[in-house]
Amino acid sequence: MPEPMDPGKLFLDNLAWIEKVSGIVCRKHGVWGDDAEDFASVVKLKLMENDYADLRKFRGDCSATTYIATLVVRRFHEYTRERWGRWRNSAAAEREGQLAKDLETLVHRDGCTLAQAAEQLRSAGKTDLSDTELARILAKLPNRQPLRAKQVAAPVIENEPDVDTADSRIGGMELDRQRSALLAALFKVMEQLPPEERNILRMRFADGRSVADVARALRLEQKPLYRRIDQIKAKLRVDLERYGVTAEAVRELLAD
Repeated sequence: MPEPMDPGKLFLDNLAWIEKVSGIVCRKHGVWGDDAEDFASVVKLKLMENDYADLRKFRGDCSATTYIATLVVRRFHEYTRERWGRWRNSAAAEREGQLAKDLETLVHRDGCTLAQAAEQLRSAGKTDLSDTELARILAKLPNRQPLRAKQVAAPVIENEPDVDTADSRIGGMELDRQRSALLAALFKVMEQLPPEERNILRMRFADGRSVADVARALRLEQKPLYRRIDQIKAKLRVDLERYGVTAEAVRELLAD
């Protein structure tokens, strides 16, 4: 039997394909803008989890691109269930066609105004209809309350005050945007590193392995590896700041 492909190499060799499939599945299901960018970052992070656990299962029974596309689609459905629950277009939207489904998704799932939804659809090349024409389509669809992103329940703390305020919700959205920006910048920077340096970073900071473990796994001398890691961190810090990541965020990311 052929030896299994190195999962880290499989990930890096197919990074552009992962991003392409992420975009396709988001557009197909009406996920737009920041949410689509967030999913693209999340799916890459998920594929790297537990030392590329999902990719380690690849045995060559189909093409690598088919296998990865299946993983991306599976992760997309997990992502949308966690974020919005089990959204389904109405029967009326299904009868009207794809444009009606996209319009219903933007307005009744995501809470966009008609004008916002219309602009997104036109920008994506989905339609050239005016707001008035789109309003006529929307009027044919049942009125539904917009879904809100599901939040993972936090541990209950005795006498904890209720903080469900507009300020706290805005703060949470800002943290989501910052996280997405950090992940996007990190992947861009890591793409530019040599494969061995990417493996060193992944094992040291994503997997939390000691320098001694990294040295043994990659068959490197341990003592020079400390200095090499410092050099990689310094370069990564400069590159991440160039992408707009704050110095504080970089320090947290690269903390030993």
